[in-house]
Amino acid sequence: MSTTDHQPGTDLGTGHHQPSIEAVDKGNPGNFRVQWAVVDDINVDLASIVATVAALASVVFLRAPLPIAGLGLAAIVLPLRLLLPRSKPPSGTALITGASSGIGAELSYVMANKGHDLILVGRDREQLDNVRSNIQKLGKDRSVHVIDTDLSVPGAAQGLYNKVTADGHQVEVLVNGAGLGAAGDVLEQPIELSERMITLNCTALVQLTQLFGRDMAKRQRGWILQISSVGGWIASPHHNLYHASKHFVRAFSEALSVELRGYPGVVNTQLMPGPTHTQFITRAHADETTMMTWSGSVEDPKVVAQAGYRGLSTGKRMVFSSWNAAMSATLLQLAPRSVHLTLAALMNSPLRGMAKTEPPLKDQTKRAPEKDG
Repeated sequence: MSTTDHQPGTDLGTGHHQPSIEAVDKGNPGNFRVQWAVVDDINVDLASIVATVAALASVVFLRAPLPIAGLGLAAIVLPLRLLLPRSKPPSGTALITGASSGIGAELSYVMANKGHDLILVGRDREQLDNVRSNIQKLGKDRSVHVIDTDLSVPGAAQGLYNKVTADGHQVEVLVNGAGLGAAGDVLEQPIELSERMITLNCTALVQLTQLFGRDMAKRQRGWILQISSVGGWIASPHHNLYHASKHFVRAFSEALSVELRGYPGVVNTQLMPGPTHTQFITRAHADETTMMTWSGSVEDPKVVAQAGYRGLSTGKRMVFSSWNAAMSATLLQLAPRSVHLTLAALMNSPLRGMAKTEPPLKDQTKRAPEKDG
């Protein structure tokens, strides 16, 4: 009997040579641009909390008159709020992934109305062309380029960046809108589907942020919109990997907003939509779940896109698409985990033919985008 040992330094799945352990371990230069003493919403919120606690403590322990404590609190908080810098509205060429339908397509129409030239990225070339045609019908003199590529394939993000820069485009606004989901139990899902979901929702998003973000940092000018999800606040049985990937996006985006203090001029905003009436729900086989059919919380992608652009224009770190989305995230965070997990499982459970959501818009030729103002 003969045995074959695995060759060191090769990938078990493909047999391709892997980077050496030393190259990986020593490949991170460990650079930090830590900045703390800045007037941003994070520090203003922190100062407001500290001032509020101090005011309450002065009333309780020092017997300070409540009106005096209130005036002192206002004297600290109000100037900070007034001094909070306001972000400039985004301008320049916008690259939008997931632009062939849903929120990505609607953001394309919003940005065309706002004066942006566009690079539309997605898998469905026909629908990308339809979105471009709709933008041209707006009567706006906009440059619209279309790139059909599958960002769920490893290396596709780098390939997209290479093509865009080789074609001479300067991306001022990056919208990471492409996403993939799948309903059902994770042990029943194909391994390839899981890999593609994580690659698209997490890896490609990070790589595009790094690649285009570095260029923005050099120019000290740029805007990044990460389309996350209320699912980033929810551990969700039967929609496990998708919501787990959005937990990743939420954590990444929030921390990135702090790191960007060291890179003046670059804005990062995270959009948190609730369940939205897009092709995502049919592709994820979630159109017969309680959440999509009986919850009454399914949102219009046009409204979600408008909320995202407003948040980006005002420099917000995080923006919810609706009060319903914000309340859902808050309540599920406050609920005991047993309640949280049970509710999430029930909302994502199949209705098995008892009800089904109305099919979302699939063909962008049937979408008639309105001119802005």
